[in-house]
Amino acid sequence: MNPYRAALQAIYPIADARNIALRISNLEKTISDFAVYLTIDERLTKRMVKQYQYIAIRFLKHSKGIVSRDAIRSYLQGYLSMKPSTYNNQIKGLKAFIMRYLGRPEIVFGFRKAPLLNNYEETVLSSKEQLRLGFSALSGEREKAIFMFYKDSGLKCSELLELAKSDVDSSLRSVKSRHNTRTKRAGITFYTVDTEKYLQKYLASRKDDKERLFRIDKNVFYRMWIEVSRKAGTKITPQVLKKWQSANLGENGCPDRYFDIFQGRAPRPVLAKYYTGRELLRLKSIYDRFSEGLKLLA
Repeated sequence: MNPYRAALQAIYPIADARNIALRISNLEKTISDFAVYLTIDERLTKRMVKQYQYIAIRFLKHSKGIVSRDAIRSYLQGYLSMKPSTYNNQIKGLKAFIMRYLGRPEIVFGFRKAPLLNNYEETVLSSKEQLRLGFSALSGEREKAIFMFYKDSGLKCSELLELAKSDVDSSLRSVKSRHNTRTKRAGITFYTVDTEKYLQKYLASRKDDKERLFRIDKNVFYRMWIEVSRKAGTKITPQVLKKWQSANLGENGCPDRYFDIFQGRAPRPVLAKYYTGRELLRLKSIYDRFSEGLKLLA
C-alpha cells in the first residue's frame, strides 16, 4: 500500500458497489497525508497544495466525513451560483483528493467542469485613462509598485507575489520568474523606467530584510483591486493588466514569439537561450522598443 495513504486504513465502505461510499474517521491525519502526497507524488507547488487541502477539508466537514457521489453533489450545490472558475477549482480539488489520492475514480467519474464564459470584452481596458484613474486610488508605495509591476511584466497574479528580490535585476529592469510547474514555465520579462522608480521607493520604505519582493496580506491585496476598479469605473485585476500588456505589445508591433517569452509561454530551450549574456541584452532592447505604450505616467 502507498505509504502516503496510511489514513485509508480508517476508511470503511458503507454502501454497495453501485453507489460506493467511504467514511473518513481521522480527518486530521487524512488531510496531513494528502498534503504529503501532493507535495512528493504530484510535485505541486505550496500554493496548490494548500488550495487542494482547503477544498478537501471543506468537503469532508460538509459531508461529515462521508465520501460519495451524493456527498459531492450536495457539496457542489453550494457553488452553482458562483463563478465558473470557482466551481471548477472545487472539481479539480475533489478529483485530486478522491480520484488520485484515495484511488477511487469511480466516485468522481462524470462530474464535469462548468463552461467558462467569454468575458474578454468586459475585462479589456478601453483606454489608458482608466489605468491612470485606477492607479490614482493607491496611496501606499507597496501598492503602487505592485500595480506598476503587473502593468509592465505580464506576470500572473501568483507569479508576481512569489517573486524574490533576487529574481529582479534593477540594472536591466529584468525579471526571471522561478515559477516552474508542470503546466507553466518560468519566463523572462522586463519593466519600464517608471515602474523602477516606484519599485525603488517601495524597497527603500521596507523595514525588514525578507527575501520576498512584495510582502502583502491577502485581504489587503484583494481590497486594493476593489478600490482600483471602483476609482477606474471598470474592473481592473492582475489578469486584466496581463491582457492589457499583451495586447499593447502586439499593437505596437512586437512579434508574437517575443511576448510569448515575456509571458512565459515559450519552450524551455528558447527561454534558456535568452537567460544570460548578450541574448538577454538583445531581449531587453526588444522589450524597450515595443513597450513605449506601456508607460502610464508619460
